[in-house]
Amino acid sequence: MESRRILLVEDELAMRIGMQQTLSTAGYEVDAYEDAESALQTLRSVSFELLITDVRLPGMSGFDLLDQVHELYPNMGTILITAYAEVELAVKAMRGGAYDFLCKPFSNDGLLIAVERYFNFCELSQQNQQLKAEKGLEDMVGGPAMQEVFNRIRAVADSCVPVLIQGASGTGKELVANALHRLSSRRNNEFLKINCAALPELLLESELFGHEKGAYTGAHNRRIGKFEAANKGTFFFDEIGDMPLALQAKLLRVLEDGEITRLGGNVPVKVDVRVIFATATDIEEAVARGEFREDLSYRINVVPVRLPALRERGDDIIALIDHFLRESSQRYGKPDTVLSPQAAEALRLYDYPGNIRELRNVFERAVLLAQDGVIRLGHLPRKVQEHGAVAELCRDAEKGLGLEEGVHRYERNRIIDALEKAGGRKQRTAESLGISRKVLWKKMKDLNIS
Repeated sequence: MESRRILLVEDELAMRIGMQQTLSTAGYEVDAYEDAESALQTLRSVSFELLITDVRLPGMSGFDLLDQVHELYPNMGTILITAYAEVELAVKAMRGGAYDFLCKPFSNDGLLIAVERYFNFCELSQQNQQLKAEKGLEDMVGGPAMQEVFNRIRAVADSCVPVLIQGASGTGKELVANALHRLSSRRNNEFLKINCAALPELLLESELFGHEKGAYTGAHNRRIGKFEAANKGTFFFDEIGDMPLALQAKLLRVLEDGEITRLGGNVPVKVDVRVIFATATDIEEAVARGEFREDLSYRINVVPVRLPALRERGDDIIALIDHFLRESSQRYGKPDTVLSPQAAEALRLYDYPGNIRELRNVFERAVLLAQDGVIRLGHLPRKVQEHGAVAELCRDAEKGLGLEEGVHRYERNRIIDALEKAGGRKQRTAESLGISRKVLWKKMKDLNIS
């Protein structure tokens, strides 16, 4: 595979040489310069995939360089470096089109993580553009961890075989069902859905099969069920694992015979319906417990599709964060909303037990709370904030950082986060941290927090 080409601009000689060596050892092709003017001259004749530049440079600043680079190469990625940890600089950088923002001092691992994260994001974006160009999959976002799912959808969408979508709550099972219908030859016919866990047994049976007049108290007229209404189309059963056993037997008969009988009636009605099922329940375990019919499990599980939990999807989280940030920002008329570096890092570190649904809800809340257009750590749910802090310490330990260095890094991040929440007010920050204003000033000085 051809190596990625990076343009590095850093005026401190030792740091420039160290960064160039770190990146080159990792397999990147790096051109390094001490000022923006020299870098721009090279950019006019040589193309790069990523620019890493210090903000404070002799002559032209990193921000000015960023503006000119985006005029020449709108799709070129940028990571800015500064010794000053003001949130305002990070916000200015993100709004100016920068992908990431690193504060000095940072480790070699920190640099490599930021660079790898950018290139992973590029690959995911390219894959998602391909998906969006493919009618039927445009609502789905995902990278390598989801390729098997996408391939399975393409392979079986236009067949009539039943599909069983399995995955934890919030993983996007309904999106898969939607894609299967849109990619099928039935796309112009009905696509009906029912949640088997949401209705009592009698009402669920009536919804599925319909009823004749007088079939039960309150049945004043004949009513066709969803099976009949979905004829020639697709019927999606959500939470099939929660269907009562008595109804499972009737559903099995419909799947085998291709006909239904309305509640209270005797005349079978032929139906031509493609069925898709979804469940968060382990069907095999439900069968073993006697809660699900084994014969029905064989009938519905002709083509299984397993959706991984978000924590299993690796760098997909980067593309999903970008997707939901843009989606929520546009929905609420705040298209320039950006993430502070601390908020972005906490979102990347969190493991999302609620999966895609939880991540979407996080952004629904955060975009509304970010009155100035900047999503800060304090705008995220408490569990996301706390998980991010703990995970940071664990990650430092895994990198082999000493206890003192790990604690200093943790303290630095805690103080920056507290300053963000307090709007930069030192007294309020000190109170929230349980320390005096004098101790806060000393720690800010020792930890190089401007």
